[in-house]
Amino acid sequence: MSVRPHIVVVGAGPAGLAAAGAAARAGAAVTVFDEWPEPGGQLRYRVQPIAPASDAPAERPRELAGRLIADARAAGAELRQSAVVAGVFAGNVLLIVEGERATTVVADALIVATGSTDLPFPFAGATFPGVFSARAAQILMNRWRVRPGKRFAIVGSGPMAEELEVDILLAGGEVAWSGVAPTPFLEAHGREGVHRLTAGQEEVAVDVVVIAVGRQADPALATMAGVPLAFAASLGGLAPAVDARLQSPIPNVFVAGDAAGVGSVAAAIAEGRVAGLAAAAALGLMRAEEAVSAAVAAGGQELAWRMGERAAMTPVHVQPYA
Repeated sequence: MSVRPHIVVVGAGPAGLAAAGAAARAGAAVTVFDEWPEPGGQLRYRVQPIAPASDAPAERPRELAGRLIADARAAGAELRQSAVVAGVFAGNVLLIVEGERATTVVADALIVATGSTDLPFPFAGATFPGVFSARAAQILMNRWRVRPGKRFAIVGSGPMAEELEVDILLAGGEVAWSGVAPTPFLEAHGREGVHRLTAGQEEVAVDVVVIAVGRQADPALATMAGVPLAFAASLGGLAPAVDARLQSPIPNVFVAGDAAGVGSVAAAIAEGRVAGLAAAAALGLMRAEEAVSAAVAAGGQELAWRMGERAAMTPVHVQPYA
């Protein structure tokens, strides 16, 4: 009796769930490990409608998450929640921590879909209680239904800041100030929390400051697996170096979605499918040109643009310790 190749996906957000469904339908045994108690990733703490593809209507994030989860499970993928992948070692050996139990799993192929983190923006008073990153504020308000204050200041601009402003209004808060200023001109004031924000010559009474200046790929697990980094400002800065099929220079290690450079949910889903099919193809389950090329073609303009940006990325050489 033949044994199916085993693909491990780390991260049960949009990219990871899409990768799991695609790889499982291609015939692989797929296990998804995710540190959160329930799958869905960013779709669990965002509330405004999201388009799952460039040509698809927007839908509620929780409904989209439910559909991706159901699709992955129907394909035969195993989803393991509250499972932290604490390390990756040579030969795709993964250290898994679940509660007080630690085990190792050997994967024939690894797909890293660990998402992104908020960019920092240090300024005077940024470490005070009451200063949050954008996603921390979204998780508090949208997942746990806790509004951390009444009057908000948003440091940032663009889509993330705009989405956050709507979330604050939906939660019953008030945005007293929003914008960007050089860090020497910003200062949060308070004693046991934030009471006001100075932005240049302006002073605004607020009790919450949220930093929403953008996101960056979370490459920690990929770099632990040996994947080199490259730089592209358009993808959030440093990101794992992967090719058009999301394959890294390390054999059978793939990186998809925000972990390979920040973008939309639609891009994450498209890249997840490409990575899942490419991983299955690398393990001999299907011909790459038929399955992967079709998934790339279906990915839309953003996916094509992201591939072009990756092709132009500047490699980053890290000097090892002597």
